[in-house]
Amino acid sequence: MSDFYFSADIGNDTTLCIAPITDRRLELSGETIDDKSGYFLFETKGGAEPSEVQILARVTSEEAALRLKRMLSLE
Repeated sequence: MSDFYFSADIGNDTTLCIAPITDRRLELSGETIDDKSGYFLFETKGGAEPSEVQILARVTSEEAALRLKRMLSLE
């Protein structure tokens, strides 16, 4: 699986992303996830080095990540 990263600025210093989840982003979310494979739809707040991450969904394939990217018009 390639590591795609798609994002869009949605205002108020918030970015919507589809990407693999990193340990740092997972730590910022406060979530416990046993299986970090695949892609995650998440919001970050705080710019390039976010102070907060909210995980919204997980997709398990590249095809699903690309379809979600198109639906949300992410780049």
